[in-house]
Amino acid sequence: MNSNLISPEPALLTHNLSLGYGSHSIVGNLNLAISAGRITALVGPNGCGKSTLLKGLARLLKPLSGTVYLDGVAIAKRSTKDIAKRLGMLPQSPVAPEGLTVRELVAQGRYPHQSWFQQWSREDEQFTEQALAITGITELGARLLDSLSGGQRQRAWIAMALAQNTDVLLLDEPTTFLDLAHQIEILDLLYDLNQTQGRTIIMVLHDLNQACRYADDLVVMRRGQIYTQGSPDGVMTETMVSEVFGIASQIVSDPTTGTPMCLPVSRRSRASISRK
Repeated sequence: MNSNLISPEPALLTHNLSLGYGSHSIVGNLNLAISAGRITALVGPNGCGKSTLLKGLARLLKPLSGTVYLDGVAIAKRSTKDIAKRLGMLPQSPVAPEGLTVRELVAQGRYPHQSWFQQWSREDEQFTEQALAITGITELGARLLDSLSGGQRQRAWIAMALAQNTDVLLLDEPTTFLDLAHQIEILDLLYDLNQTQGRTIIMVLHDLNQACRYADDLVVMRRGQIYTQGSPDGVMTETMVSEVFGIASQIVSDPTTGTPMCLPVSRRSRASISRK
């Protein structure tokens, strides 16, 4: 059996994966399977390795040891252009050159599909316009990226990833620095992409309740390891919140979605309870 080939069922899979910077290890001997066609949320406290793992899955960070498999093939064996055709990555707080319009940014997502003998094509135009339409920013195409609101900019970056036309999307904290309305707007968009197009979406989220609302699977990390993983109903427990995040909580049913909802118990809450 070829050691670079495994079962093609998971979209992404890691085997004894260790990641870090220099000699400093952050993620150690991690084994993880990401199911195709589902939304997976990586959650955990700051510094637990969520963003580092996402970079490893996207081959933006070379493993200290172990292997990442994409569609059953070791990702290290794939060319950069081949990976870009299969996997779209939106890093945290991306930066674009000054003076770039929204349409120019989105069009950059077509770069992996071009070559020295075939530059801009009708297909490139089609996917660019489609990405603008899906994200609801067609009318903003001629606007400078720097002139947009935070939610509009984030939609533009997601549109660029969509223009790549990849089956897998990796997003590092896609709702960071956005107000609540724009957070819901972005998460609803990603959910719709998964439901209507079957995109595999892996995203780092800080808000546990949003993760439970939108994700099919949660991967809870602690100190560079997977503490637990599974459906929100099975993963979101008071014990998990206590052991991973170090806080007391009550887990109730979200009145609008029926998914688990975490209510942190603060010192003030405990004091109020004790006075009753």
